Amino acid sequence: MLLALAVSRKAFYLQKKIQRGEWKNYEPTPDLGIEINGKTLGIFGLGKIGLEMAKKCIGAYQMPVIYHNRARNVEAEKEIRAKFVSFEELLAQSDVLSVHTALTSETKDKFTLAVFRQMKPNAIFINTARGGIHNEADLITALNEKLIWGDGLDVTNPEPMEKDNPLLAMDNVAILPHIGSATEETRDAMAKIIVRNILA
Repeated sequence: MLLALAVSRKAFYLQKKIQRGEWKNYEPTPDLGIEINGKTLGIFGLGKIGLEMAKKCIGAYQMPVIYHNRARNVEAEKEIRAKFVSFEELLAQSDVLSVHTALTSETKDKFTLAVFRQMKPNAIFINTARGGIHNEADLITALNEKLIWGDGLDVTNPEPMEKDNPLLAMDNVAILPHIGSATEETRDAMAKIIVRNILA
């Protein structure tokens, strides 16, 4: 959710403009973002994490949810009225497409230039799963050619990312250093799980 909002408002890019001393006065039209309220959320991999993302998007932004899995998630369909669609339909209909699947032989390099070409030109691509699921060179091309509107990544390919990666200079991109679980509470809970596993 953090990445979707940051990308939609070009937040990271505009914060950098302040640091460079480029915020001088009010200008009504430059650097405008896009609304996500009421837009369609597409989830690739609707499991526990994808479901939490969907709940937040529905509750805060009234976003209808579509998804694609290897198998239908009937419980999620009942709980949040998510609609199961083909992968091609997911690409064609999603305004925000969020990846929440495991990295497997089937999902490695799943999001290539050919796939980005099937997405809406106003779509935001979010990957918080694994960097290997998207082809980063193809993603850069897709953004440069305006095949998609923006991109938010908590995982990169390769990881860690080089400081001169072109994505870091783009106005419609938000990159984070794999901080999905980086809170004191979550890391403490993870440590307790490890201890319980060792004891078991």
